[in-house]
Amino acid sequence: MDKDIEKLILESFIRSMCKVYRNLTNKELSAKGVEKMSSAVFKYSGAVAIVGFSGLVSGRMIVAMPKELAVIVYEALGGEQPSDDDLLLGVGEFGNMVAGNAITQINNHLKDANVRLSPPSSFLGEDLTFFNFKMSAYNILFESENLISRLNIALREV
Repeated sequence: MDKDIEKLILESFIRSMCKVYRNLTNKELSAKGVEKMSSAVFKYSGAVAIVGFSGLVSGRMIVAMPKELAVIVYEALGGEQPSDDDLLLGVGEFGNMVAGNAITQINNHLKDANVRLSPPSSFLGEDLTFFNFKMSAYNILFESENLISRLNIALREV
């Protein structure tokens, strides 16, 4: 994949993650760095949303956050005292908002990209394991309320 397009994609998702979180919670989410994954395995314990995308660029986004941060997001969406099912809905909606915002930025910049999203899937649990087969993946760490969340972007290798 062209390095400029790869950079545009990563920057769009990072900006979107911070913007959506800030707009929902009125709290800052700061990016702590980007790392290219050396392994095909991504493990996480907490709340996770996955949104795929396809078009000129294809891949998927994983938003992973501790349960405590998922509660903050859910309450910001208008909920109170969430059950685990509520947290699944909340993290799924948050992931959909982040991906939608990022893909809009990408489509606005790359006029013929025609990138579209798949519906989000969400998970809650311990030691969740995801695999990045035939994809280049990047982890971006974020911090808010002394809690660390992750954004994992995997791009299909062509």
